[in-house]
Order: sequence, then structure tokens, then C-alpha cells
Amino acid sequence: MSEVIQGETISRLPRNSFSLESIRQKDRFAVWRESLACLCEAELHSGDDQLDFFGEVKSVLFGSIMLSQVTAQAHIANRTNAAMAKDGVDHYLLMVHDEGEAEFYAGDRSVTLGKGDTIFLDFSQEGGSFSRSYSNRSILIAREQLAPLLQGPDDCNLKTLPAAHPLNQILREHISSISAQSNKLDMQQAQQVVPATMGLIAACLNGVPHDSEAGRDGVNLALMTRARRIIEANLTNPNLSPDLLTGAVNVSRSKLYELFLPYGGVSKYIRDRRMKAVLRALMDPRNTHRATYQVALDFGFTNESSFSRMFKHNFGFSPRDVRARLDDITTAARAQSQQGRQYEDWILNLS
Repeated sequence: MSEVIQGETISRLPRNSFSLESIRQKDRFAVWRESLACLCEAELHSGDDQLDFFGEVKSVLFGSIMLSQVTAQAHIANRTNAAMAKDGVDHYLLMVHDEGEAEFYAGDRSVTLGKGDTIFLDFSQEGGSFSRSYSNRSILIAREQLAPLLQGPDDCNLKTLPAAHPLNQILREHISSISAQSNKLDMQQAQQVVPATMGLIAACLNGVPHDSEAGRDGVNLALMTRARRIIEANLTNPNLSPDLLTGAVNVSRSKLYELFLPYGGVSKYIRDRRMKAVLRALMDPRNTHRATYQVALDFGFTNESSFSRMFKHNFGFSPRDVRARLDDITTAARAQSQQGRQYEDWILNLS
């Protein structure tokens, strides 16, 4: 959206407001579930009446981040491998829980949020939430923008800051500030805000240890961080292997295996990261002209049938199924922009 002020054209930030208020009561939760399908699978709590359901999402797009305020009644939301295979989204989400109570879970871990608590979610990992009526503010961030700033980009899921924590208070004040000024900012000014916002989020995350880090020696954590960054930078390198890592990180093979033992071993970790990279590449419109196997080959999968089996085992869909759904997802997102649901398209294309 643009407007002219004193002869100068100002590009205002894209805004979106989606509400169920005008939707028939019996259809409200079905529409909400359909809208949230760009990130998760939603369902009502057992015994809850869908006629009582209400939800609202207000969003502002700041380029590579999206600021949102969500108000909704009780429901369950799950982020599954099937959902990841469908949408290819691997963003991060920082969420401030303003009202209500919610439980978030991933694997065998769970955390309960109260008023004012903040949680960080990684949408490249399975998990979910069990919420009563709530209101929250969030910042959705493109992974490739924030991950280089984090000490452990794959270890941030479910990190929390209690309401009274000083870092939480700084984050909440920052979110309130940019939210209040968002209707005055133009696109250029917003782009100047983004690096400061991501730097603040990274500083807070790097300052809060993950549960799994509590007993780690600082040297081990530094070695692990270095190894992961080398892996991410070499996913398309056919020579990426434990041997390459031992030399690049300057550790012994036994030490390297010790570092990656919680992830099933270094070879499994590399394979899993490559598999997720293939998924993102298959969802990238720039690769639609390339055969699925060509994309897989870029990331070191040289046996097509073996790759297809592993992919389906990991995500619940075959590579061809993901590619076949790409056009449907894009078309649906464009159609939804006519219904006050542009934010779904922003989520799918955030970068």
C-alpha cells in the first residue's frame, strides 16, 4: 500500500486482519482450521462446542519477519512431519503469551505458559500446543535470516523466558514499540528495524541455556556449534562426511561421535539435515522445472529409490506428492488473499 505525502510516495507496510466474526457460527472452526493449515493441524478439545469458537489474526509484514496478534478460543494445534512435508515451512516463531494458559510440547518435553511468558518455536521440528482461550503476540522469522546468529540453531525449540525475566521484559517492550509504530513506518524504515529485532532475539536466545545444554561443557558446546555450521554450509558438498568434520573442527573421530550421540550419530544428523534441505528445495518455485531426483542428487542422495523410501519415512509423503501439491498450495494461498487471509501467503513465502 502506498500514499503520497508532500509530493513523495510512501510505501506503507502490508497489513492483514482475519476474523471469524462474519463467518456463520457452525462454519467458524472449519474456516479457522483451514487457515491454520499453512502451519499446523488444528482440532477442538474433546467436548468443546464448535458453535462457541472465535478466532482473529492481525498481521503486519516487515519483509523477512511477520508481526502478529492472535486471539482465539480453546483448541489444539499440532505441527507434524506430514504438515512439514505439505508446506515446507521451517521458520522460527517468538511468541509472547498475553492472556490465558497454554501447554507446548515436543517429543518428551513440555512447558506451560502463563500470562507474560515468552516461548520460542522451531517449525522445522514436530510439536504442538494445548491452549485454552488465549491472546498472544508473535514474530515469525525466516530461518535463513536468524539461524546464522544463533549458537545452536537446532536447539532453540521450546526455549522459554518467564514473565519476570529481564530479557523477557526487554523483548516485550520491543515488540510493543514496533507494533505501536508499525502504522507509521514505511518499507525502508521497517527494513532498518529488522536487523535490530533479530539481533535482540538472538541475544536473548543465546543467553538462555536449553535444557539439553545444562550439563554440557562450554568447550563441547562451542565444538558442536562449529560442527553444525560446517554441516549447514556443506549440505551440497559430496565430500561432507565424518572425516571432513574431524579435520575442519579439529577433533578426533571418537570425540565427534560423542558430540552427535544425542542425535543418533553424525551420519544420521547429516542425512536428516540434507533431507530437510531437499524438502525446502522441492517447495521452492525456482526448482519446479527440475526433476525430483535432480534436486535430491544436489544433496548427495545418489540412489533414487532409497531416497524416496527415506523421504516418505521421514515426512509421511513421497517427494512426488510434495511436488504435486506445490501448485495447489500456491493457488490456494492466492485465493485466500481475497478473503482477508493474505497472512497465509506471507507465511508460505517468508524469506
